Amino acid sequence: MLLSPYLLLLAASLAIGPTGPSSIDISANHGTVYQTNKEGKPTQGFLQIHNTGAADTLTGVNCPIADTSSLVGPDNQPIANLGIPAKQDVVLAPNGPHILLQNTHFSVQFGSIVPCSLTFRGAGVVSVYLYAKPAP
Repeated sequence: MLLSPYLLLLAASLAIGPTGPSSIDISANHGTVYQTNKEGKPTQGFLQIHNTGAADTLTGVNCPIADTSSLVGPDNQPIANLGIPAKQDVVLAPNGPHILLQNTHFSVQFGSIVPCSLTFRGAGVVSVYLYAKPAP
């Protein structure tokens, strides 16, 4: 019986297992973003990051629906990075560090989904979705 070269390649990749950044144990829950009433308005995003491995650092965020996506502190001032302690969860929340999206390309309507990516020093890029909800 002859095996397809594609099947052999797939079997080899499965036998090797995860390598590189994907072997670091960082994940994130899909989060929320506040809806806006028109394009150009800033909004804020929130989510929870899970780390089941070694300490890592969140170094950047990108949400393509905005000209600028930043990691900010509770005072909305930019922060360069955020430590993610080993084997702990970190919450990006309204009264803590969170994502600030500035100059949105369209209004963020209730129920819409905003794709974003989080960049970690060790884990690399983790993709998330933020679901739009009304601001308090």
